Amino acid sequence: MVRITNSLYHEAYEYIKQDSAMGGNCIVFVASDVDSICAVHIFQALLRSDIIPHKIVPVSGMKDLEDANEKLVSKDENLRSIVMINCGGGIMIGNLFTAHADTKVYIIDSHRPLILENLLDDNNHICVFDDESDSHRMGAAISACELLVAAEDEDSDDDNFGYDQEDEDEEDEDGRPINPRSRQRRRLNETLTPAQRTERRKARHTVLDYYNQGAFFANSVSGSVYELAQQLGKTNNDLLWLAIVGVTSQYVFERIDTMKYGEQVDIFRDDRARLNVDADTDDQSLNKNNVVIKSEDEYRFMMFRHWSLYDSMYHSGYISSKLAVWKDAGKRRLNNMFAKMGFSLQQCQQVYTHMDMDLKQMLRNKIEVVAPLYGLTDICFPSFTRSYGWECCLSASDVVYSLSTILETSPAAAIRLGVAIEHRHGNEDDWKPTHLSSDSTELKCGRRDWWMRNFYTAYDALKDTSPRIISQGLRLCMETQKAIVRQGTSVIDKRMVKLLKNFRFVNIRNTAELPMFQHPSSLTKLGLFLTDAYREHGKKNLPIVISSFDEEYNTCLVVALSGAPIFGEVRKNTFGLAFEEAVESTKARISFDSFDQTVIQVHNNDIEHFIESLHYKSR
Repeated sequence: MVRITNSLYHEAYEYIKQDSAMGGNCIVFVASDVDSICAVHIFQALLRSDIIPHKIVPVSGMKDLEDANEKLVSKDENLRSIVMINCGGGIMIGNLFTAHADTKVYIIDSHRPLILENLLDDNNHICVFDDESDSHRMGAAISACELLVAAEDEDSDDDNFGYDQEDEDEEDEDGRPINPRSRQRRRLNETLTPAQRTERRKARHTVLDYYNQGAFFANSVSGSVYELAQQLGKTNNDLLWLAIVGVTSQYVFERIDTMKYGEQVDIFRDDRARLNVDADTDDQSLNKNNVVIKSEDEYRFMMFRHWSLYDSMYHSGYISSKLAVWKDAGKRRLNNMFAKMGFSLQQCQQVYTHMDMDLKQMLRNKIEVVAPLYGLTDICFPSFTRSYGWECCLSASDVVYSLSTILETSPAAAIRLGVAIEHRHGNEDDWKPTHLSSDSTELKCGRRDWWMRNFYTAYDALKDTSPRIISQGLRLCMETQKAIVRQGTSVIDKRMVKLLKNFRFVNIRNTAELPMFQHPSSLTKLGLFLTDAYREHGKKNLPIVISSFDEEYNTCLVVALSGAPIFGEVRKNTFGLAFEEAVESTKARISFDSFDQTVIQVHNNDIEHFIESLHYKSR
C-alpha cells in the first residue's frame, strides 16, 4: 500500500528527485480547472528549483489520458515519474498506463472517493496523496479491501470467488444494483466457515459503503502541493498566492464547506504574516513585480472592485437569491438597501473605481449595519488580496472568477458576449488529444479544440506579472454572469423546473443563451444560481440536475448538484452512482469522459428515458 499522508508528501517528492537524477523523465498530467492550474504552477516551481526536467500535459478527461498513454507514456523508455494533478484518483491506474516497469505514478487528486485498488499496489508503483479528510472511513475501507484481495489470492483457483459476468447483476440488501465502480462483486465460497463468510461479507459491505457514500472533495490540490512546498522549505509569496487562489476556487464553487475553508485560511494567514512583513509600506506596493498579499475580508457580491456596486450585487447568487431580484419586489428591496446605506442609485451604478472616495470608505461599515436587515448575515468571508503596484488590486475570488471564465468560454460564446481574450498558444502544439471515438456506447460530443487554448491562456495569466489577461477575463466574466442571471431568471419565471421525486430537473434548450452553457463549469454556475434561489424560496430543498442541449453534436450535457440545505455547507453527491444505474437500465448512448463523476453527456434522443430512469434511481 502506498498511501501518502500529509506528513509524508516530501518523501514521495524525494523519489521523483532520485529518479530524475538517474536520468528518468517526468510527465505531469493536469486537469483543466482553476485549482489544478494553480497546483501545477506550484509543482513546477518545485521541479525547477531542483532542476528536474518535466513535461506538462493538460487533460480534460479519460480519453485524453488513454491517448497520452499511447502517444507519450508507452513510447518513453526513460519515463520514471508520472504525476497526476486532479485526475487519476477515480481511475484504475494499473489498467491505464503501459509504462516502463520502474515508472511510478503519483496521484494528487481532490476528487473523492478514491479507487481503493490504487492504494493496494504491491510493487509500490502507485503513490496516492491523501489529506486524511475522511481518515476513519478510508482506513476501514482500505483494510476491508485488503482482506478481499487476500481472499482472492487464497481462492484464486476457485471460480466461485472471482469476478464473473453473473456478478454484474448483483444487488445489495435494498435491491439496488451494486455500483460498477466498486469492482467488489464477489460471491462467498460455499466451503467457507460461517465466521469467514461473516468477515468477508462485512468487508464487502464496508467497501461498498465507501464507494456508495457519493462524490465529494478533499483538500484542494493546490493546497496539498503548497503543503509539500512547506515541508521542503520552499514557500514564497508567489506560491502562497497560488495556493490561496486554488483553495478559494473550491470554496466559491461550493466544493468545500466554510469550516474546511476556514482551516486553510488560518494556515495562509500565518504564512502571509511571515512572508509580508513590510506589506503595508508604500515602497513595496509601488513595485508591480513584487507580490504583496494582504489579509482582507471579501464580500459575497462578486468582482465589485471592477464592476459597479449595483451590478455586482444584482448578479451575485448569494444576494440575488436572498432578495429574489428576479421579481419587481426584489429589485425594489435592492434599491431600498442602497438608500438605507445612504448611497444614491447613480453612484452605485458607476464603476466602483469612479465612486466617491468617501462612499467607498463608508461601504464596510454601512454593509455591516444594513445588510442583516435584509437577511444578508453572511455577506463577508475571510480572504486575501494581491496588489499590482498602482495598476490594480485583485482579490483571490477575482482571480478565480476570471480564470474559470477563461477556461469555460467557447469562441462562439465569446463572440456572442462581445469580449475578446488575448489567447496564447503555449505548448499546445506539442500535444493535441483526439476527439471521442464513436461506438455503440459512447458518442462523439463536445470535446472541442478550444479547451486547450483556453487552458494555456489561463495558465499564462497566473504567471504574468501584469494583470492584463486576468482583467480581460473579469470583463468576460461580467458578461457571462449577466447571461447566467438572465437564464436563471427565465428558468424561474417560465417555470421550466420540473419537480421530480428526489431532485429538480432543468433542461436548457431553444434559448439565445445556449452557447454559454456548453461547458460543465458554466452549466454548474447556472445550477448554483438556481440552487441558491430554491434554497431561499423553494418549498423543498432538493438537488438539481441541469441539462443543456448541444446542437452541433445532438447531445445533452448533464450536471448534477447536491444542493446543501444551508449556505456554506456541502453535502456528498450520489448522482454519479445514479447516472451509472440509469445508463445501465436505459442503455443510453453516453460519454462519461470526465474526472467528475456527476457530469455526463447523453444523446439527445435518449435524454428523456435517461432522466425518467434517474427519477427512480436517485436517492
